Amino acid sequence: MYKQIKPDMIYHYFDQDIELIYEIIELVIALNLQDLKQLMPLYELHEIAAIKQKFHRSKPVFGFLGATDINRLIETIETDVKRQFPRYYDELLQFLDELEEDLHIFLKKIHQ
Repeated sequence: MYKQIKPDMIYHYFDQDIELIYEIIELVIALNLQDLKQLMPLYELHEIAAIKQKFHRSKPVFGFLGATDINRLIETIETDVKRQFPRYYDELLQFLDELEEDLHIFLKKIHQ
């Protein structure tokens, strides 16, 4: 069904508040996901601290969504961004695309 999220965790963390869930997920899609999909230019400019900061801000949000695979991958990359980022970048993008797709499907289900 879902590749990256766990709906039960979302409902739990946001106390079944459908409006709040909807608003937060829309923000995650618009801000967090798009931000992380645009990290390559920062890497090319050797802005390692900026990449780490974006990862650091995203991990709790992904935790609320149950996106543990993405968080594990981010933690792997964070161990040595200079070496690990290019190695895992394509996988990160794939996970982010899957997460975005999951979130859109989930939003459609709760908005019916």
